[in-house]
Amino acid sequence: MSKHYAIKCTNCAAPLDILGGGRVTTVTCSYCHSVLDMNDRYKVLAKFKDVKCPKGPFQVGMRGNIKGVEWTIIGWVAYKTGEFPSEEWDEFFLYSPTHGYAWLVYEDEKVYFSKKVRDFDILTWQEKKPKTLFYHKGHYIQHEAKYLTYIDYVEGELNWIAKFGDRFDTWDYNGVGFKVLNIEKTAEELEVYHTERLDKADLYSAFKLEYVQKKEKIKTETEEESSITYEDTIEDKPSYDGWKVLFLLLLTIILFSFFSSKDISSFNINQNKTIHNFTIDSNAFLTEIDIVTPSGLRDSKLAIYKGKTKIFYIDTRTVYYMRKFLSHNWSHTSRDTKIYLKLKKGEYHLDFQRSSETQSNIVISIKEKTIRLKYIFPLFVILSIILLYFYRHYFGWKLLMVPAILIVIIIGYSILDEDFIFGLAIFAFYIYDAFGGNGDDDDWDDDD
Repeated sequence: MSKHYAIKCTNCAAPLDILGGGRVTTVTCSYCHSVLDMNDRYKVLAKFKDVKCPKGPFQVGMRGNIKGVEWTIIGWVAYKTGEFPSEEWDEFFLYSPTHGYAWLVYEDEKVYFSKKVRDFDILTWQEKKPKTLFYHKGHYIQHEAKYLTYIDYVEGELNWIAKFGDRFDTWDYNGVGFKVLNIEKTAEELEVYHTERLDKADLYSAFKLEYVQKKEKIKTETEEESSITYEDTIEDKPSYDGWKVLFLLLLTIILFSFFSSKDISSFNINQNKTIHNFTIDSNAFLTEIDIVTPSGLRDSKLAIYKGKTKIFYIDTRTVYYMRKFLSHNWSHTSRDTKIYLKLKKGEYHLDFQRSSETQSNIVISIKEKTIRLKYIFPLFVILSIILLYFYRHYFGWKLLMVPAILIVIIIGYSILDEDFIFGLAIFAFYIYDAFGGNGDDDDWDDDD
């Protein structure tokens, strides 16, 4: 515990305890609000006339443990912004004989620990004043434009001279996990502070303040008779549990759609006519038939039979499926296609024919329990929106382009397989301008 001594205010003769070590330069009397110069026989430098003391849970003289260090509150400065509506907060000047000085910030019933940093590249920042910056491997995004901050109240000891109405420019850069870089510029100097959110219940316990969830009475060791009531909750950090559940649910569905399919058969065709038997063991979802040929499908025909009944047929002129002729077919230039059919369990045989004498090899693969990509595409869009929202919350809008481009690539590649660059361009604009999707809802498909 640090040693301290007492003096008398040179303006009103009130007793003042001096708690803050050798670098303290001023002390403000809590009775007459006179600012005394500790380096010039406690000369009165300024007065806070008719200034009302703000109400708060912390008082000068309190001691508590923060981040494993014992701190004493030796000063108190109340601030407000110049913009309308004005924001107000309190900063309590902390002193530790082993760790020097720091600040305990109390704003909107939230508490923060702030300490001055000396390894920040101030010269580079002054030249560029960037919207985003990095410090100690952390990424910080400017929260809002520069704003003016005014001193509204002072009490106790400080290592600088603070007068009512003094003002300075402030820049706030938000980082991950409720961490902030505060840059403050006065006419004489520029200082940088690293601020991080504290758990309110733990801090109140450390400073021996009684804590109740809805109504709390706050008593100090030296003021057992006085009590102040505050509205509060124990945990006031934002909760995203509902969004996390939705995110995990959508992610599970999408991953299941990718890993649910089962390969039934894969074979090569190097002759003009082939009959291949296969068995469907599950009628869950769809059966997918992939056909790839370097010479094209312009002279090819494919039919699927269950027993002696033809259930599917396709060539360059028509397509037939379950007693229904459809308007689509594969084109003369098609070199690969995907066909999706809703097949029941049982034995099937595939009849593939081509009329030309080409010797090119054709590869046919059959999978069951397949989910079409366009069916889960809306879920992917919703999942992407949630992901981008959380990414922006933690990393800011500037780095949002990184996951956005990855999502664009995935969507572009999935929907426009061969024309990848064109798909990338379309969906880059799609991400930038609006969210949407396309595709038909038939039970079969072929992609050129």
